[in-house]
Amino acid sequence: MSNEIIFMIGLSIGALFGVVTICLFVSVRITDLQAEIRDLRVQRELLKEELKKPQAKPTPRKKRYRKQPVRK
Repeated sequence: MSNEIIFMIGLSIGALFGVVTICLFVSVRITDLQAEIRDLRVQRELLKEELKKPQAKPTPRKKRYRKQPVRK
């Protein structure tokens, strides 16, 4: 009976350490992915602002002042 209890305790402790180590490895990857998502959102907002910029009007053409013909 005592062997089964020791086996169950060992199995529980092993499973607990396994879950903790998997969570540690996955958490590093999740933070990397979240940082990449944040960077892409900033880039998307910058590109949206670039598209929304009003286009500058072209400079008007200069008038040519010329002498008016004299009517007779």
